[in-house]
Amino acid sequence: MTEIKSRRSLRNAKLFSTGIVVAGLAMISVSSARGQGPAHDDSVVPRKQRDPSKELAMKITAPFTFAAAGDMIIRRPVEVDDPAFQGLLKVMRSADMTYANMEGVIIDPKDPSYHGPHAGGPKSVSTDLKAMGIRVVTTANNHEYDGGAEGIAMTNHLLDEVGIVHAGSGKDLQEAREAQYGITPMGTIGVVGIFPIDPGTIGVARESFAREKWAGVNPLHVTLYNVVTPEQMAELRKIRDASYAHRSEVTTPVAPVPPDEEANELFLFGTWYKVGDKTGALSYKMDQSDLDGIIRSIRFGKQNSDFMIVAIHCHQNSFSYQAYSHDNSVPDFLVQVAHMAIDNGADVFVGTGVHTLRGVEIYKGKPIFYGVSNYFYQETPVNYITDPVHPKTSGVTYAGEEQEREGDMGNTAGGQHYPDDKEVLLTTSRYEGGKLVEVRLYPGDLGIDGTRPISKAGDPLVPSPEEAQKILKHVQEISRQFGTTISIEDNVGVIRVAQ
Repeated sequence: MTEIKSRRSLRNAKLFSTGIVVAGLAMISVSSARGQGPAHDDSVVPRKQRDPSKELAMKITAPFTFAAAGDMIIRRPVEVDDPAFQGLLKVMRSADMTYANMEGVIIDPKDPSYHGPHAGGPKSVSTDLKAMGIRVVTTANNHEYDGGAEGIAMTNHLLDEVGIVHAGSGKDLQEAREAQYGITPMGTIGVVGIFPIDPGTIGVARESFAREKWAGVNPLHVTLYNVVTPEQMAELRKIRDASYAHRSEVTTPVAPVPPDEEANELFLFGTWYKVGDKTGALSYKMDQSDLDGIIRSIRFGKQNSDFMIVAIHCHQNSFSYQAYSHDNSVPDFLVQVAHMAIDNGADVFVGTGVHTLRGVEIYKGKPIFYGVSNYFYQETPVNYITDPVHPKTSGVTYAGEEQEREGDMGNTAGGQHYPDDKEVLLTTSRYEGGKLVEVRLYPGDLGIDGTRPISKAGDPLVPSPEEAQKILKHVQEISRQFGTTISIEDNVGVIRVAQ
């Protein structure tokens, strides 16, 4: 397992290089005192232009393995030595670099400097992450602000203490958005974390967005469009026009219809509509300012690193008629931003957030994991509900959960979630000579059958062969649309990449 230095080491390296630049500028100043232009004995050598393709290519040429896990929702100490966890743990520890999304804050309530809410996981979570072999995380997600600005600061501090690189949140937008780095014997690792936000994103307060001089997470604001047919759009325009016919009846009317209104888009009664092929599908438009800033961070991050990780915590659904957290399809903007990330230097793109699995794509020789689901999904029980009249809704309620699902599976250790929320993937991407040669998909089980006690619920264990086959066959199916061929070998998914 590769050791990774803290970000402070990289900052010192930057200060060292800055000193060289300052010294160089001083020498130039002395030289220029002789007069403008080169002296008689000086020679002028044209500056060689850098090749952008080389700057954005992977620069680690030795054999290199990257492992990626999903959301770490950890609320209690982890039994790292659990025998049923060892098969997955071995994969995490043997990789040259292992990543996960830290969803939720890590706090030490005994620290006298901490004055935020007592939310999230205990201080031990940071050491548990390191014991699993995790060396880099992103913190851009909807639970990072559970402890307020103080919780963000404490989480990042505790991760720094154990040498885990983190990106995606910070004291302001600049820190939350910029790439962060870790130095390993294999090379410098860069990482950018992204959290897409639309008005309906679950559990997100306005205060959670990082802004200038305001702590929070790195946002990618998106506008949600409901897709309708051309005929349906025409009817919606009639409704809008009929409504606007009454504008003169009020003292302060709404703004008139803009003269350059898009023919295929409409804003009506607080909702955007867009013409498309499938009624009920959802489409998204990314905020250009956010997108530009994120792409700059990725590109700059890759120029300063040898291997670039981009991760996104995406809650957006693909269809209006599908319940949240049951969506295996990939929203249109997620494909767009993944491809843009790869085009601008990312060596791997990892998606989490929706709590279910999404497909895998190999794009320009780089892996895109659109959704690896959770990895740990521990939840905090509040009280039992005993309702003999409605037994299907009996179970445990959890802090942070807004409501129970009708007809849940009756799991006393996770009554809020269906089995597909507990199917997870641990992925590895193997590179040789700077090229991706193989991807492996290791299935995990967070308690699919609903029989685990609370103390074990939500922890990733090696699934039974039957469950492993079921998970991998599902991933095969949802990855076909991307032209991805996955073979199943010894209950592991394998993608071999042609060179």
